[in-house]
This record gives sequence, structure tokens and C-alpha cells, in this order.
Amino acid sequence: MKITTVPTELDAIRILHDALGKQVQSIHRFPTGLAHYVYDVETDENEKLVIRLARPNLKYFFEGALNWYEPLRRKNVPLPELYFSSLDDAQYGFPMMIMERLPGKDLNEVYTHLTTDQKHRIADQIIAIQQSVATLPMGKGYGYARSADDPSLYPTWLNVLEASIQRSQHRFETTGFAGYQAIQKVKQAIDAHGDYFKTVLPICFLDDTTTKNVLVDDNGLLSGIVDVDAVAFGDPLLTISLTRMALLSSGYDTDYTDYWAAQLSLTPQQQQAINLYTALYCLDFLSELGQSFNKETPITLDQTKAAQLMSILESLLA
Repeated sequence: MKITTVPTELDAIRILHDALGKQVQSIHRFPTGLAHYVYDVETDENEKLVIRLARPNLKYFFEGALNWYEPLRRKNVPLPELYFSSLDDAQYGFPMMIMERLPGKDLNEVYTHLTTDQKHRIADQIIAIQQSVATLPMGKGYGYARSADDPSLYPTWLNVLEASIQRSQHRFETTGFAGYQAIQKVKQAIDAHGDYFKTVLPICFLDDTTTKNVLVDDNGLLSGIVDVDAVAFGDPLLTISLTRMALLSSGYDTDYTDYWAAQLSLTPQQQQAINLYTALYCLDFLSELGQSFNKETPITLDQTKAAQLMSILESLLA
């Protein structure tokens, strides 16, 4: 079989058989995710599995997932069981992981059906998970780490925020979206609160336990955390902010993140930081419009969506 640089459903079927000798009864690709190709599989023995495949040039993501898997499990992070993994794309065609299929759906998919108590209970569990992860050794720098000694870490937390802005700016340039004013406003707001960002310590946290990767079962209970390819070192309030921005972008209430923040007894500076981080992610969401990532077609540069996000940005920076 000819191996391409982009994984397909047929590759997932072949790899499952080659690695574990199992046959597929049903398979479909999860629609979410911007980097990998993830398949929901039921075998002919009625086992429910997840097959994660990456393009060979993105192997480092799976290196990170494998590096952090055991340290996070020891901190009681409810990750799925890992049945098989290989970074040898020469053998299997792609870096791959075969994992347990945890029950449930992403928080984003069930959010509007959850009661207030269910939202709060999930938030309490995420808080406990993040507090446990925070007991891992502090980072040797700031940013997103595939390993404890990841050389890509930045010397300051402000560098991480600046890198996010630069990424958004680059994306705007590739799509032609007029995002210059939005970028300048976010830069000015961050510069105005630079004293706070200078005090941030390189605390370990999970940056992507947001409305995605947090699985909720049919009873409204947290069933686990998936797709952890890295940890972050810096301000754990960043995760609340990304989650809040995801809720705002979907037009949902922010009861979940409001409760989450309220449980942390934040200072006024920290509360303002959440607002600024949320604005930073609003800029990021804007820059995703018109990008293709790992999809067959780009995320449409929808002017109505862009106007909605610009409105959210203005309110965050008011």
C-alpha cells in the first residue's frame, strides 16, 4: 500500500491490524482537532479504541504525549489507557498511538445540556487536576513543553504572550484579514499590565483542558482528559481564559469559567489577567478564520463570525 504524507481512514485500519492484529468493524474520524488525525474505532470484537495519527513532520507532538504520559498519570490525571504507540513512521507510515476510548463527548458538545451543578462539579474536578499538575517541578523556562528540558521554552512569560500575538499576525498576513488594529489593541493592553506578567512563575499546568479534550459522559460526569501532547509552564489562568473564549465564541454562557475563577480567590490583578488572556485568545480565534490546518478545506473567513469575535474583543478590552 502506498503511504502518503497525510493519514487516512485506510491507514488507521491498516495500522490497527499491523500493530495489534485487530480488525475494524466501524471507524470514523473525530471532527475536532487542528493538528492530528484521530479515529473512533470499534473492532470486530466490540472493543472501543481511539487511533491517533500524525503527519511525520509533526512527530514531536507524540513525543511530548509519550514523555508526559506517566508523570501525569502519577499525578492522577485521568488519561486513557495507552495500548500501543510508535514514533517509527518508517515502519507504520505515521507516528501513531492506540488508546482506550473513554466514554462521553467533549465538554463543548454537551455544555448546553448540563445543569449548573454539573458544570460546577466538572470545574471542581478540573481545578483539582490542575492543582495536582502544579506540584510537578517548575519549568526551566516558559511556554509549551514536550519534555521537562524542552529547549523551545522562553526566558519570560511575556515572551510567550508575544509569540501568540506574532502567530496571529502571521496568520492574518496569509489570509489578508485586516487584523492590524486588533493586534495593536491587545499589545497595548498587555504592555499596560506588564508588571503582573513579570511576576508569573513557571508553574506546570495543562493548557488544553478547555471545552475540548475534557470528556463528559451521559450522566454529566467527567470521564477523562484526552490529547495531552504537552504541558505548559507559566500562568495556569491561561487555561481558564482559553475555555472562557471558547464558550464566548460558541455563544454559550460562561457560568463554568466564572465558577472556576471564583473558586481560586483571585486578586484584582489576576482577574484582569484573565480578561487579557481571553482577549489574546480572541485574537487567536480571529486569526484561525481562513486557515486550513489539517482539514480538507479552510475554516471559512466568515465575515459574520469575524464581526462577532471583534465585538467580543472590544468588550474584553473596554
